[in-house]
Amino acid sequence: MTIKDRVARKFRQNLNVVLDAVSDFEAMGGIRSVVDPFVKELGFDEVGPPPGKSGNKTIADYYANLEVPNGSDLATVKESYRNLMRRYHPDRHAGDPQMESMATELAQELTRAYTALEAYLTTGRY
Repeated sequence: MTIKDRVARKFRQNLNVVLDAVSDFEAMGGIRSVVDPFVKELGFDEVGPPPGKSGNKTIADYYANLEVPNGSDLATVKESYRNLMRRYHPDRHAGDPQMESMATELAQELTRAYTALEAYLTTGRY
C-alpha cells in the first residue's frame, strides 16, 4: 500500500467521523438548539438577520419602501429617498424618544433600500 493510499484511507475515515458528528448534531436540533437559549436569555424573541442586513428582501420590497413604482429610474428613487428622509429624519423628532427611535429605524431601512436600489440600477446587482 502506498503512502497516497494510506493518506486517502485516513482522510475518508476522518471525513466519515466528521459527517457522523454533524448528522448527530443536526438530529439534536442543530445550531438553533445552541443559539436559541442564549437569544431568549438576552431578551430577544427569535433570531433574525443581523443589524444592517436586510434579510430576504427583493428589489420590489425596496421600491415599496421608497414609495416609488417598480422599475422607476434612479432620479425618481433619489428624489423619493430625499423627501422621505426629510420627513422621517431622527433629528426632526428629537423631543420624543419613542418617535426618535422609530424614526432612526425607519431612516436606516430607507438608507438600506436606497443603497440597494442605487447599486441595482447602476450595476444590475444589489
